[in-house]
Amino acid sequence: MIKGSIVELVAPTEPNGAIKYQSLEALVDWHVVEGSAALLLGDTLDAALDLDAEERLELLRRAIWQAEGRIAIIAGLSADALETSLEFAQIADEAGADAVLLTLPTTPWPSTEKILEQVEVVAAAARQHLIVRSSAQRIPAAVVEAIARIDGVSGFVDCAPDVARARELRALPLPEGFALYAGSDLTTAHFVLEGFAGGISTAGNLVPRLVRTLHDAALSGDRAKAEALQPQLRTVLDAQPADNVPRAVQWALIEMGRVEESTPPLALAHARDYANLRRALRSAGCAI
Repeated sequence: MIKGSIVELVAPTEPNGAIKYQSLEALVDWHVVEGSAALLLGDTLDAALDLDAEERLELLRRAIWQAEGRIAIIAGLSADALETSLEFAQIADEAGADAVLLTLPTTPWPSTEKILEQVEVVAAAARQHLIVRSSAQRIPAAVVEAIARIDGVSGFVDCAPDVARARELRALPLPEGFALYAGSDLTTAHFVLEGFAGGISTAGNLVPRLVRTLHDAALSGDRAKAEALQPQLRTVLDAQPADNVPRAVQWALIEMGRVEESTPPLALAHARDYANLRRALRSAGCAI
């Protein structure tokens, strides 16, 4: 079971979409040092990153080679078509990913039968542990329980915004070793304090140590420390422009010296975004 902060990594790219592999490898090393539990690659956060099968394989291979077992690498399988998810699962197996994550489709929202059928097919095809994520719908608790009982499924990511949902899922008779994860940085502290194994983080791209420290506090039951860190994390999240988080993350990483500069230089949509991000990251202790 993966426990702690799972960072949904923004892959560093050139303006033409080519991946900056040297920067990717440096980011993997950085997350190892900062204590992130796992990196999620190629899922919904990087939806604009249009990779063919060969490029996706290379992305995973380079990350896994650099990780050298020091940090778990999770391959995203999200796609509108089941056939593509199965292709991605094969690529993840060939690359040697530690786990795979399937984000359920949001439009059109499938029936319960279709959800379970899709998860069963992907779980049967995947060689790694499968984590399932629902990002836009509150799936009935009974369906989460049914997903948890499918062979090969080892975890579920829930993106609901309230702690009552965490308690509802924790009360389910889930199989031993099945992990629940928070789907948002905004709920991680409270969900992990309720017994979740960790959470998926976008803020971890920029402040991995802060996110890891919050997870560690919550996992150890230190409510006061975890809740004290949450506002600091919220400041970083609020500073990221909602219309293009991956671009803002890449710009900030360049400013922090974590990713090499692009040619032409990366620009954000609004002048205020630069100041907001700089202010938030400085308040979180980043040199920017």
